[in-house]
Amino acid sequence: MYLFKTNQFLLILLFIGTIAGQSQDEEEPKTFLFGLIKLDTSSPYEEGYWVDKWFRAREFSTPITFMPIEIRFGGGFNGKISGSFASPSAGDMDNWIWYDSEEIEPFNQEMINIFGTSLDMDLMMINIPHFVTNTSWMNVLTGLNYRSSTLLNPKSIPYEEWGTNNETWNLNRKFSPSVTEYLITNTLQWQPFSWWYMNFRYGYGWASSTFYLNPDTEQIEPEPNGTGTSMAAALGIRFIIDPGKVNRFSIGVDLRHSYTKINNIIDPSDLTPMNRFDLANYGIYFTLSAFYGGKNTIGDEAKGIYFRKDYISAKKKFVHFLKQFPAHANRYRAEMYVKECNKKIPYQIMDEGLLFDDKGETERALGKYLSAKSKVVTNDTLIINALGFRINEIARKWMNQAEIILGNEQYIEAYQLVKKVAQFSDIGTRALKRFQSYVILGEGKKLQSIVILGKAMNKYTEALEMNGELEFEVKALQYQAGIQLADLANKADEFEEIQMAVQSLERAREFAGGIGNRNEQLIIDLRSKLSDLDKHKARIGIDERMEEARAIQAVARSPRLKIGMTVPQIQELLGEPHEKISRENDIDHAEELWIYYIKDGTLQLSFQDYQLFKIEEI
Repeated sequence: MYLFKTNQFLLILLFIGTIAGQSQDEEEPKTFLFGLIKLDTSSPYEEGYWVDKWFRAREFSTPITFMPIEIRFGGGFNGKISGSFASPSAGDMDNWIWYDSEEIEPFNQEMINIFGTSLDMDLMMINIPHFVTNTSWMNVLTGLNYRSSTLLNPKSIPYEEWGTNNETWNLNRKFSPSVTEYLITNTLQWQPFSWWYMNFRYGYGWASSTFYLNPDTEQIEPEPNGTGTSMAAALGIRFIIDPGKVNRFSIGVDLRHSYTKINNIIDPSDLTPMNRFDLANYGIYFTLSAFYGGKNTIGDEAKGIYFRKDYISAKKKFVHFLKQFPAHANRYRAEMYVKECNKKIPYQIMDEGLLFDDKGETERALGKYLSAKSKVVTNDTLIINALGFRINEIARKWMNQAEIILGNEQYIEAYQLVKKVAQFSDIGTRALKRFQSYVILGEGKKLQSIVILGKAMNKYTEALEMNGELEFEVKALQYQAGIQLADLANKADEFEEIQMAVQSLERAREFAGGIGNRNEQLIIDLRSKLSDLDKHKARIGIDERMEEARAIQAVARSPRLKIGMTVPQIQELLGEPHEKISRENDIDHAEELWIYYIKDGTLQLSFQDYQLFKIEEI
C-alpha cells in the first residue's frame, strides 16, 4: 500500500511540473495596431496545448475494440505488515483467520512466510461502450479474469497445541493457501500518448482455496478447502512495442491489490479449527498483452498541427477526418476545431504578411493581407480593421511612389502603378482619372514633338477636361503649339486645321501679351478663310442640334440605369466604359468596376457575377 501511494505522489508531481514548466521563459506576445491585436508568436503552441496533451491527446484515435488476452505474473504478500521499515513484521493473524473456538492458539507468521507468486490472466476483453455508443476517448474493456496464487515458504501450523483440543487437528501441515479466482473484470485505459497508456482494473467474482500443504509430499491436500468472494484492483502502465501493426502488443507493470474472503470452509473430516480466513494481497506484476485497435487517425494529426498554430493545414486534415469517420463519437469536437481554424486562419495569414512586411517584401505581404481578408468568415471587426489599416498603408506607400514617378514625367508607369493600387483600394480608384489625364498629356507632348499639332491640341483639351489642375501647363503647351502653327498656318487648307491655328494663335497672344504684326495679319487672313465656311459651319451646327435632339429622344425612350441590370444591358445603354478594372481581392465572386468619365467627374458601376449592384458618381 505504501508503494502504491508513493507511486501516485510521484505521478502527480511529474504532471504538475510538466504543466508549470511551460510558462517559464516565455516572452510577452507581440502587439499590433496600438495593442488591439496580439500575436503570440513567442509560444510555439496554441493555448491549452498542455491540458489537451494530457487529457485529450487521442480523442480522435480509433478505440481498442478487443483484447484477446493479457497475462500477468508477479509476486506479493498476504496479510498486513507492522513494525518499522528496518524491522518489519507480518504481525499475528488472529485478525484475518477465524477459528471454531476462542481457545485455539492463534497462528502467527513471519515476513518470510507471507510472500508468494501469482499468475493472472484477462481473457476476451471487449470494448462494450464502443459498440454501444462509439466512444473512443477512453477505452473501457470488460471480460473474464483467471488468477491462481501460492505461497513460497509457508509456515507450519501449531498442530500439537491444536491437537490438545481435538486429536484430528493434530496434523503436521503447513498453512499454504493456494487460491484460484474467477472474476468479471473491467479495465479502464487512459492513453495520453501513442506509445504508452495507464491501465486501471477492477474485478469481482468467486474464489476457491486449498490451504493445507503436506510437508512430506510437498503437495497441497484437497481437504480441507473453502470458497468465497474476491475483489481485485490494479493500477499500471503499458508500453506499446509495435504501434504500426493491426494486432498490437504491449508490456508493462501493475501494482495490484486483492481481497479474498474464504468464508465457506469445507472440512468433512474435521481436520482444521479454521472456519474462515481473509487474504489481503499486495503485489507487483509484469504484464504482456495483445489487442486490436487504438491507432491514431488523421484527426489526431490535425490536432497536433492545430496546436502548433498551422491552422490552414489543420483544417484540411480535420475535414478529411470528418469524411473518413462520419460516425466518430468525437465528430462534434472535430467540427469545433474546423470552426476555430476558420476564425484563426486570417490571423495566421496576416502574421505571415507581417513577416514579409518586416523583410520589405511588400508585394508578398499585400498578397497575404488580401488572402486573409477574403477568409474572414465571421464579423470580426478587429482583424477587418487591422487588415484595412495594413492594406491602406501599402496603398498610400505606392501612391507616393506614383507621385514621384509622375514628377519624372513617367506618366504611363505612374498610371500603371495607380491601376495596381485601384485593384485593392479605393485610394487608387479615386486617383485613376487624374493619373490618366497625365498619360493623355504625355501623348499630346509626343504628338507635338513630331509636329502633329492638331491631334496634340485635342489631347491637351481632353487632358484638361479630365483634370482641371493641368490648366496652366496645358495653356503653356497650347501656346508653344500656336507658335508652331503660326509657321504652318499659311499652308493650312482644311477647316479644322485653320480653326485650330486661329485658336492656337489667340491663346499664344493671351499668354504672351502679343504675337507681333506678322502673326496678327495671319489671324486676319485665316479668319477670312473661315468666312467662306460659315455656311458649312451653320449646316454642321444644325446637323449637330438635330443629332442631339434625336439622342435626347433615344435616351428618353431607352431604359433607365438601375441596380440589377446585366453587362449587355449596360453596354447597350451607355456603351463601353472608359476604364474597366477587375477586382482580385474576392476569390468567391467575379467583380468588375466600370468607369465612365462625365463632365463633373466619373460614373462608377460595380458588377458582381456580371450584374450591376452599385452605382456611384465621384
